[in-house]
Amino acid sequence: MSVSLGILFGIIAMIGWGFSDFFAAMAARKTSVIKTLVWSQIVGTLMLILAFLLFFKFPDISFNYLMLILISAFLNIIALLAFYKGMQIGNVSVISPISSAYAAITVILSLIFLNEKLNGLQTVGVSLAILGTILVSFKLHDLMKLKLKSVVSGVRYGLIAMLGWGIAFVFVGILVENLGWFFPPLLIKTAGIFYILAYAGTAKKSISFPKNAALLVALIGILETVGFLAIGAGMSFEQTSIVVPISSTYALMTVILAQIFFKEAIGLNQKIGIAAVLLGLVLLAI
Repeated sequence: MSVSLGILFGIIAMIGWGFSDFFAAMAARKTSVIKTLVWSQIVGTLMLILAFLLFFKFPDISFNYLMLILISAFLNIIALLAFYKGMQIGNVSVISPISSAYAAITVILSLIFLNEKLNGLQTVGVSLAILGTILVSFKLHDLMKLKLKSVVSGVRYGLIAMLGWGIAFVFVGILVENLGWFFPPLLIKTAGIFYILAYAGTAKKSISFPKNAALLVALIGILETVGFLAIGAGMSFEQTSIVVPISSTYALMTVILAQIFFKEAIGLNQKIGIAAVLLGLVLLAI
C-alpha cells in the first residue's frame, strides 16, 4: 500500500492542527481566547514571512485572486471567532461536532464547482473520516445530560464556523492550484491578522502579549502554520475533496493527547469515531 503525497500532507496537517488545538486549550486556561488567537497568528505569519524572504519570490497575483485571498481570510477568521463564541455561550458537545462537519461542505462544493470526482472506495473513506471526526469531537453522555435550551444555545455559531471553514477551503484549493502551495497560506494568514486586529479594536478587547502563556502561544502559531502549509502542499498533489477531510480529523489527535496528559476518559462514540477515522484513512491510502 503506497500513500500519495497529498494524503501524507493531509495527515501532517491533521497532526499539526491536533497538537495546536491541544495547546490552545491549555493556553485558554492561562489567558484570553483573543490574545491566544492574535499572537499565535502573528507568530505563524512571521514564520512564513521569514521563509518567504529566504526562499521565495513574490508571484504575480491578479485582482480576482487577491479578492479570493481576502474573502478566504475573512471566512477563516469569522469561522474561528464564531467557533470560540459558540464554545463560550453554548456547549462543547454541541458546537464541536457541528463545526467539525465543515469537511462535508468542502467535499460537496469541490465536487460541484471544482469538478472533482471520487471513486467508490474514496467516497467511503472520505465519509468515514468525516463521520469519525464528528463522533470523536463530543462525548455522548455529556450530550444526553443537556436540556433543549442548552442544545440550542450557540448552535448558530457552530453552523457559521462549519460554513465558513467549509467554503474557505474550497477557495484555498483554487488558490493553491493557481498560486502554488506556499503563498495562499502566507497571504491568507497575513490578511487574517488585520481582520483580527480590526475586530479586537472594534470590540475593545485587550491584546497585550500573554507572557504567562508565551511558550504555548508560540507552539500554537508554529504548529497551526505547519498544518496550513501542509494542507496547501497536499492540495497540490491530491484533490481538495480528499485532503480536507483527512486534515479535518485533527480532533482525533486532540482527544488522544487529552487522554494521555489530562487523563480524560474516551467515550464509546469517540472510540467508534477513532476506528472510523483510521479505517477511512486506510481506505484512502489504498
